[in-house]
Amino acid sequence: MPTNNNEIQKHQPQIKVSIDRLTVVGDFPTDLFMDHYYKWQREHDFVRESGQGLQVVDTTQYVNTGEDVPQEQVAYMEIPKFQKDKLRLDFNPNHGLQTPGGQWLLDLISRIENKHYSRGDFAFDIFNEPRAKLYRIWKFGVSQSIFMGRKREMQTIYYGSPKSGQQIRQYNKLVEQKTKGKELVDIDSWWRIELQLRTGKVDDYPRLVKEMLADFYIPEYQKLESLNEQNMVYRLMNEPGFWGELADRTRGKYRKIFKEVSHENYLAVAMATEFIREFDRLENELQSIMNRFNIQADEEY
Repeated sequence: MPTNNNEIQKHQPQIKVSIDRLTVVGDFPTDLFMDHYYKWQREHDFVRESGQGLQVVDTTQYVNTGEDVPQEQVAYMEIPKFQKDKLRLDFNPNHGLQTPGGQWLLDLISRIENKHYSRGDFAFDIFNEPRAKLYRIWKFGVSQSIFMGRKREMQTIYYGSPKSGQQIRQYNKLVEQKTKGKELVDIDSWWRIELQLRTGKVDDYPRLVKEMLADFYIPEYQKLESLNEQNMVYRLMNEPGFWGELADRTRGKYRKIFKEVSHENYLAVAMATEFIREFDRLENELQSIMNRFNIQADEEY
């Protein structure tokens, strides 16, 4: 059957890389924050109570889906545990800062003294590439938390501990956006890979992105000579919890097979190419934010 060329152009796979989230910690009197906690909420409809702190939301966009869909968060702030006169502020430098809440947030950031990054998220968005859902981070010895959807399909994977210096999150962004009532045009699939860096690792992101992409692939188990090994690798790829049922010797054998079997990694190569192409922009963006708000290099909090 002939293929419609316009349809091919319309649904070409696309990769975007961005700084998705920054967390800043700085000096801000705890008493002053508590004094303003309810005042800010009374005076500004974009400031809402959330968890142990406050969130700033985008009140300029509202999608009426007939469901209770939360408004998009611009930032979140709270007092870090056991840290008096400190304020932690989490925001996306590329989203929502032109809204009334975003402008208010920028003014607040300018009034925080001795600011330092404590976390930075670097995101790869993969559009219209269905095979992206088959890719995984194959780095043994790193913990994984997997969350499945209603059809028993993987929706989110966390690689690494949330308390460690780095964690990787891989998830179905298309599903997330649809639950928020977003209308998406010409997007058949959308997966996101986020590299979340903390405690002094933000400045080391180029090396850590390279390491992450080196481990991002699909094992080509069909090329194994043994049918039993093919079946076992397939099961381990699709049932990660089965690793825990293997004997130590068997587990070691299949870890070696995963490392040595040929890989499909064209998507990781494409992501690396885009990262290199956008590197100067990311560097300038990060430096611009540091200069604009007088933010120092990372420190551990």
